[in-house]
Amino acid sequence: MNTLKPAIRAQGLSKDYGEGNTFVRALQDCSFELNAGEVVALLGPSGSGKSTLLTILGLINEPTTGDLWIGDSQVIEAGKVAQDVNDVRRQELGFVFQRSNLIPFLSAEENVRLVLELDEISPREAKKRTKEIMAALEIWDRADNAPNKLSGGQQQRVAIARALINEPSLLLADEPTAALDKSRGRQVMGLFQTAARERNAAVLVVTHDHRALDLVDRIFMIEDGLLDTESQFKPSEFGVIGK
Repeated sequence: MNTLKPAIRAQGLSKDYGEGNTFVRALQDCSFELNAGEVVALLGPSGSGKSTLLTILGLINEPTTGDLWIGDSQVIEAGKVAQDVNDVRRQELGFVFQRSNLIPFLSAEENVRLVLELDEISPREAKKRTKEIMAALEIWDRADNAPNKLSGGQQQRVAIARALINEPSLLLADEPTAALDKSRGRQVMGLFQTAARERNAAVLVVTHDHRALDLVDRIFMIEDGLLDTESQFKPSEFGVIGK
């Protein structure tokens, strides 16, 4: 595992909802580091705070309290997202949601290529990189299809291609293999591992799918908003499942 300085560092992240009888503390004082070059699985029951944490790390939601650094940039300070993080969102983050969230009036290829076009990559280079990542995910043959002409699994693979295309330093994935069969699920986890090893990315994957946990470096557990980064479960305990 790469031992460079942390790609992401969280300190004291908490998230509260409601007040009085409706008050819920979804996250409680979460602090951790993710290293460049590693894949970490985040496990926990439904409602434990997994998705809440991911949306905060992805700068989609603000925490109630806490600080967050991505690389050398402090992007959340005292619970507030910095005003100048648009470049960080676009260039440093990749996010795979439970649902594909593809733009319905764009083709599969256009959904992926749009990320590069926003960064003003030349059309020729954007086309080349889009074809490479979609071919690796076995979805290039559906490049011209609109999202509603793709199966759920195909839509998710397009969304994964979109998340990987800009070679992010931090990749966040929320149940990325839920709509995929065992073989393609392991393939996707293998791509995340490649992104970590070859592109020096930090990867955090929320999952209920234990079939590919042998491909991760560490396991975090979360329950009732409390994060355990020293989990008693080790990736090796799950064995090489599905090979």
